[in-house]
Amino acid sequence: MNALRVSTIFAAPVLTVVAPSVLAPPARAAQRLVETIPGADFDVGAGPVIRMVTGTTTEPVSGVGFTALWTAVVADQENGVAPWSLDLDINIAAPNGVDQISWGPIGGDRTFADYPLQDFTSGLPDVSGQGNFTWTFTSVGPPWVAGLRNVEYHLLAETPDVQQVINGSVLAGPMWDRPFFIAGVSGLGPVVYDAVEFTVPVAGGYSFVSVLPNSDNNFTFLYQGAFDPTLPLQNLLDYGLGNGSAPNGTPQGTSRIDALLLENTTYFFITSQFDRFTPGSDFVNTITGPAAMNIAGACIADLNGDGNVGAGDVAILLGAWGTANPIADLNNDGIIGAADLSLLLGSWGPCPALAPLPSHIDP
Repeated sequence: MNALRVSTIFAAPVLTVVAPSVLAPPARAAQRLVETIPGADFDVGAGPVIRMVTGTTTEPVSGVGFTALWTAVVADQENGVAPWSLDLDINIAAPNGVDQISWGPIGGDRTFADYPLQDFTSGLPDVSGQGNFTWTFTSVGPPWVAGLRNVEYHLLAETPDVQQVINGSVLAGPMWDRPFFIAGVSGLGPVVYDAVEFTVPVAGGYSFVSVLPNSDNNFTFLYQGAFDPTLPLQNLLDYGLGNGSAPNGTPQGTSRIDALLLENTTYFFITSQFDRFTPGSDFVNTITGPAAMNIAGACIADLNGDGNVGAGDVAILLGAWGTANPIADLNNDGIIGAADLSLLLGSWGPCPALAPLPSHIDP
């Protein structure tokens, strides 16, 4: 990991864009996970597949999430025509029978390898979370069949955005052979990477937007559970393509990943040099979600992001005293108080640099 500077902004539902070239998520509140409903495995082939999902939460629902392992049950693996997880579309109708979300494509990988789906979307106008949500799945038609395994449905509720900005660089540092897609490793390495290990104190939908100021090709990756640069396909949850050809419309130099993240789970966000022929670059990563990430080894008490824990951070904490403002809830107990002040005072002074993860260079 290179040394990072991290700042956190507690925002109103409309995002604050920190750089003109950042592709921001739609203007909306963040999405917090309020209920998870396990589901049975199923396949999607020629026709729609309908699943009734019964919610019981008393909180108003504004979004949904879906987790599953996508697998190709029947696939044309010879010429790469179909099916892909990118082809999966979902329509969700609320219990009131009126409000709906058309969500698709979800996923984003173009491969026949098993692909973990862990995604979210929003757009429901705070509907009741109690009752049957109708999920209709469609995919490419016969003879191709997509399978969904280890299925879970999630209901989400609006909460104010919390935004973090991480400034870093892949000009120099540890090296690896980065993935190309979920299924393969690129032959364009070895290249420099920057890794941030983190957890989230609030489960829900998080958006990662990485921007290179010179608009060079940009690749980012999200790992769940563990990250080993010598095994770049292991534990890979998602990736963001930043060469101008991403299905989510990001321009060249901007890479975006949206994912449903869970509490008590370790994640790694990797920003990578694109290829060994292109010099590395500084980057700006903007992370938006229902809470600030807890970054391993980071200076969490640096509330104003100036690289130092001092009087300015005390002022921010005291301004949030007695509230649940996550910008200053250093111990994540839901209230700003003496315990948070104690942690801040114990971190007084310059923030330490983060230690690098191991390098891997092919012989």
